[in-house]
Amino acid sequence: MILKNRLSANLSESEDEKLRVDNIGQYSQNSDRAALVLIALGECGRRGLALRDLAEIVGAEKSSVHRTLLALRKHSLVTQSTQRGRYRLGPAAFSLGHRRTTPVERIQQWKPYLVALAKEFHASAFLLERSGLDAIITDMAITDSALPILGSDGLGGRLPLGYGLGGMVILACQEPDNRMAIIAANQHRYGELGLDLEKIHECIDQVKKLGYDYRRNAVINGVSGVSMPIRESDGSCSAAITVSKPTASMTEDDAHLLITRLGTSIAENV
Repeated sequence: MILKNRLSANLSESEDEKLRVDNIGQYSQNSDRAALVLIALGECGRRGLALRDLAEIVGAEKSSVHRTLLALRKHSLVTQSTQRGRYRLGPAAFSLGHRRTTPVERIQQWKPYLVALAKEFHASAFLLERSGLDAIITDMAITDSALPILGSDGLGGRLPLGYGLGGMVILACQEPDNRMAIIAANQHRYGELGLDLEKIHECIDQVKKLGYDYRRNAVINGVSGVSMPIRESDGSCSAAITVSKPTASMTEDDAHLLITRLGTSIAENV
């Protein structure tokens, strides 16, 4: 009786394991099919696809693809023009693709890296966010309290885009028409800050070429630094990270290492 019970238990465990594996395979198949459907609908654009054509592209039975479409429609990832009309990507799919990181989310995401970079290079690290014509310091990690902060307001300080390393990087990464509009709107402020428009355009070209801004004594004499853009999934830029330290303690080797570290941090976490 004991042996019989053990055999029954082993058989039950074996069946459970087989069922679990089968379910995993089924889930994987369903997930793959949903992904293929979304890709196909994304490629066909606004004209959409009929169920028959979609099933052919995906390589699955119409009934299976139809069940997938019903699930995607439930979450507004897919829409249908009429009861038997063509299928298209839904509003939820477009909103996911265009969602932007909020300033609060960005602070939470980058705070550990600001602290780590500041400690490693005995420097000050800043997170800047675009706000209209300005760049705002939304977070920072300071290791040298004697180091002057651009704008002198510290956290929450506003700087016109194009002024300072972070503001320059964000400005350089804007679309050409938008960038020219920002420069035109800020022109009187540049004059008040002693900035030369020709020099601003030269810096923009350099940032576009290198992908970062590295300048010694850029705005504050005795302070040098590196700034890199943080890009959204669509390639746009509304934020940047700047790391600065006294010029006297920033060798060219330090600068090149900082550029590498900063680039790696951003690439791994965007």
